[in-house]
Amino acid sequence: MKALIIDDEKHVREAIRLLVPWDDYGIDTLLEAQDGIAATALIRTERPEIIFTDMMMPNMNGTELLQWAAEHAPSSKIIVISGHDDFSLVRHAVKYGGIDYILKPIDAEQLVSALAKAVSCYTAEEQERCRKTRMNIELNQLKPMYLEQYFSAMINEPGSYSNFADTLRLELGITKPIPRARVALVKLELASPFIREKFASGLDLLLFSLTNICNEFLKEKQIGFALRHRGQEQELLLLFWGDGELAPALIKEMNDAIFVILKTRFHFGLGHAAAFPSSAATAYQQAKHALLRRNLLVNDSYCHTFEAAVHQHKNTLLLFSEHEEKIKFAVQSGNKEQIRRALKPWFESLDQAGFISQEQLMNWRQQFEFAKSIWEYKSDKNKSGSKSDLIEDQTLLSLDANGFFDYEQWKQGVFVETCDVSLRLAEHDKERSVIEDIAAYIEQHPHEEITLQDISERFYLSREYISRKFKQETNGNLSDFIAEVRIKRAKELLANGQLKIAQVAELVGFQDEKYFSRVFKKRTNCSPNDYRKHHYSGDS
Repeated sequence: MKALIIDDEKHVREAIRLLVPWDDYGIDTLLEAQDGIAATALIRTERPEIIFTDMMMPNMNGTELLQWAAEHAPSSKIIVISGHDDFSLVRHAVKYGGIDYILKPIDAEQLVSALAKAVSCYTAEEQERCRKTRMNIELNQLKPMYLEQYFSAMINEPGSYSNFADTLRLELGITKPIPRARVALVKLELASPFIREKFASGLDLLLFSLTNICNEFLKEKQIGFALRHRGQEQELLLLFWGDGELAPALIKEMNDAIFVILKTRFHFGLGHAAAFPSSAATAYQQAKHALLRRNLLVNDSYCHTFEAAVHQHKNTLLLFSEHEEKIKFAVQSGNKEQIRRALKPWFESLDQAGFISQEQLMNWRQQFEFAKSIWEYKSDKNKSGSKSDLIEDQTLLSLDANGFFDYEQWKQGVFVETCDVSLRLAEHDKERSVIEDIAAYIEQHPHEEITLQDISERFYLSREYISRKFKQETNGNLSDFIAEVRIKRAKELLANGQLKIAQVAELVGFQDEKYFSRVFKKRTNCSPNDYRKHHYSGDS
């Protein structure tokens, strides 16, 4: 929780800070303001749950602040601390929701008691607000759910549900026919990082809030309707009846209302007016393209029309693949500066174009992920991966606090991601080099009875790691590889007719001739003697 202390006297603010055991009441952030004007700015941005305020202050006094807070921060609990024992001031504090009125000099026990009361009151009201919100969500989800399902199905299956306009009109109490409508679209994936983090536990509450805010402008005035797009869980649809000439202005008003409540604005894509419901699918696609094809480098609006997107859209082929070879060599070099230089020509071509759309970013992401998969596949042919992983995050953008595209952050993200690939390849090459060293050691010492434990101790690696990586790199078990090396060497030694089978066995690490013969036969389907007779009987 946050608490705001407002007083024009610094020593009073410091006294309040010192007299209260804040942690005991769950308050982890303390804010200060020296007058009402500074306080309102903090209240707007920080939304403190608890407010301590003096009554007599310059610029905006406590009386004016209480009245302002009752309208703009009704959920905040206010404790008045004043040096004036004036009934009119006390009455004003009570009228505008003050929890307590404490006289200076401040009594610590009285102050803590007032805070405990304020925190208890706020907590109880917050729980009740959450309960009502959950109830409203449940009730409002049930009522429009079938409308959302109808409309979503109609978008996905153009021509179906031809009577939907009449059904919608009856449900919303609209008396006039709806021959035409204009569709707007909000995609939550384009929301600012702040709002995505705030609603990270679930987007249902966010969609519910946005739907209600938009319907306050649309539904009650019978000029439109907002609903969720079923099957596209991060999309909100807005229908504007008729030709929707007022749609851009209404979207701005809705966004301003959203900002007051959620402290952020959203991007809206807006299509042309079209026959309803027969052309609703076309209108939806236009709204979608208005978002996908807008110029992300132009940050002057949150409402993006299909007409403007068509005018701005440049179908230029600025392909990542044209620069992929140079970038690949830089990645393989493992040198960050070389990677930066290799990416520079691609970034410069984007700079010169002066146009980037989300659609282009998606295409570049697919090309980039495809190139990465080839680089890493060539480095590790046994690596398994899912194709879905390659496009899973392709629509995520680098957005600033206001929800606009952060071009520099995006370029830095591409650079960092490319360096990460280079690092993974280097790590893999290092691991592969170790496995190659292990294989070489085994081949150079076929006469020794080498065990997994011996290799583990020699190369300072765990047995589990060696077994797993050896199988990944060679598609075979380490024990089988050791056996094959020893049998291969035994075959070469059997060419020397002066060597007895027991001597051959000893030279390839077998102390028991019979055991050697069994292993040899199992691997070659013949005994050492038979192998010698069959392959070397004609040698002099």
